[in-house]
Order: sequence, then structure tokens, then C-alpha cells
Amino acid sequence: MIVDCAVYRDGHRLQAEAMPLVEAARQREAARQREAGAFVWVGTFDPTPAELAEIRDTFGLHDLAVQDAKKFHLQPKVEQYDDGVQLVILRTARYDDDREEIDFGEISVFLSPGFVITVRQGVASELRGARARLERRPELLESGSDSALWAILDQVVDGYAPVIGDVERDIEQLESTVFSGAVAPTERIYFLRREVTNFYRAVHPLLAVVATIERSVPEQLLPYLHDVHDNLALVAGPRGARARVPRPGRGVRRHDGHRAERDPFP
Repeated sequence: MIVDCAVYRDGHRLQAEAMPLVEAARQREAARQREAGAFVWVGTFDPTPAELAEIRDTFGLHDLAVQDAKKFHLQPKVEQYDDGVQLVILRTARYDDDREEIDFGEISVFLSPGFVITVRQGVASELRGARARLERRPELLESGSDSALWAILDQVVDGYAPVIGDVERDIEQLESTVFSGAVAPTERIYFLRREVTNFYRAVHPLLAVVATIERSVPEQLLPYLHDVHDNLALVAGPRGARARVPRPGRGVRRHDGHRAERDPFP
């Protein structure tokens, strides 16, 4: 589904309502003749093959890039395609407290000087807030399409903090149990360590992606990308929640009365 489509010029959205793709592409070209920073932002959620084909044909996307955006990836990445088009893959996350599991979604971002196309899949991938916040910052919008990528990254990374907060709350409960001398809930420890490890593996590579993006954005956006990088390092770095989960190893007694000697999630 195509959720929104708009042209931005001189730091402002040209039309409040969503435009048809062809009209947006036409207005984008006309706007770029007057201002280099003009661009179109197309937002989609679980688009159909026909919608992706229309987007591909309208904006000249590489077939391999479109095929890549249809897949679900295990890690963030950035790929460079022809004609200056980048494909940035981001992982979104949400913690289900009842199941004590982290659910992941994905955002694929096609980026060029003239357009931003977002393909959202799964949970926690809503971008309406990111677009609205950017539209209130005309001084950043004037930087061009890179400003949209910053807004998306900023929202995705901000979304990691509640996940870590919820996980750390459960970790504190486990710590209280372990250090009270009571029988440790070994199965819960194993599962929580697995979730934290999966989160780390899904999010940590984004540090390298952000570092790559920092090398190519306009100077005006650099402080904002640095903030994203710093916030990401707090949740994805080696001192995050991953290091705090109790290990059901030597000295922790399992429910069956035996000692667990090996941690399957080192």
C-alpha cells in the first residue's frame, strides 16, 4: 500500500494531500530545475508487486534493488546501486512483554538526490511521525533527501530505547531472584539471553551503516547524524543490556536441582 507521496522544495511540502506517483515524479523534475534540493518522498507499507513495479518504473530503480527490498534481512546494511541510488536496510524492534520476546520489522530506504522511497514491513515501522517532525524543520528539509534518511534513522533508533528499557526491567527481576538465593528461573534466563542476543545481532551492524551515511551527508546534517550514532551506541554497544543478563552457569541452580555448567548464548 502506498501510504503517502509528496514533493518537497525550499524546505516545504508542496501539497498537503498525497500525490499520484507520476504527478509527484513530474513535479519533482520541475522543482529540481529551480532548486537542487527538491525531492519526492514515497512511503509504502507491505506494497503489492504491482505497486513496487510502478515505483520501479517511475523512478528507474534497479531490479536487484527492488528484489532486495522484498526480502526480510537479518541485519541492517547499505548498498550502492547505479545512478547514485542507495538502498539502506533498517531493522525495527518492539518488545512483547507478555511473551518476553522482541519482534522485528524492517524498513528499506531507496535514497537518491531526487527521491526517498520507503518500503515498510512488519512491526514498529510506522513513519508518519518521522515525516511530520521533519516537515516542521524546514531548515533541515532544505538539505534535500538526506534529511528524510536522518528523520527515519532518528525514529528507528529512538524506538530501540523502550525495547531496552522493558528488557532491562525483566533483567532486574531476574537479578533479584538470582541474588536472593532462590532457585533461579533457568529457562527464563535462557530465553531472555536469546532475545537480547538476537537484538544485539540485529541492531549492532547499524553502527557501521550510520558511520557510512555520516561520510556522505551534507555538513548541516552531520551533528544530527552524530546524535543518532551516539544514541545507537548506548543500546547496541558492548555495555548494553546484553552484558547484564544473568548467566545460568556455575553456581546457579536449575529447577531440577542440578547445576547448569554451560551457557548456550555466550
